[in-house]
Amino acid sequence: MCAVNRDALESVETKHEAIALYKRTVDWALEEGYPDIATLRRDFSDCEADGIYIDHHFSGETLIGQEVYVFHNCTGTIRVGLNVKERIIPMLYFANGCKMNIEGIEGTGRRVRVPLYVFGQNRISVEQSDDIECVTYKFNTK
Repeated sequence: MCAVNRDALESVETKHEAIALYKRTVDWALEEGYPDIATLRRDFSDCEADGIYIDHHFSGETLIGQEVYVFHNCTGTIRVGLNVKERIIPMLYFANGCKMNIEGIEGTGRRVRVPLYVFGQNRISVEQSDDIECVTYKFNTK
């Protein structure tokens, strides 16, 4: 973690500030396994409105309202793609044993490339369609 973000971590006072910092440094956090899954479950299991999901089962929900979504030990199917109104293409991060299927939102008229960042052992499958191209990046964890 860079000095700027380490200093920011020391001055975090609210859960909202912690979530913003976590999402800003999510690549580093997932690669380092920080915080551990027990801490995430204890302190952040109620952060789904902020795009952080822990032990959640999805049943085809559409996730397009945020730039970053983070999934820990999640299962099921989600739908993603271009949020035309907000001009957002979400970045999806997976860690701690996710078993998920990704589907594209149909009917937007635009093919979008959605990045999938997979940290450690997860099973992520993609339903290919004319509206979505998922590009998967895999990373090891400590």
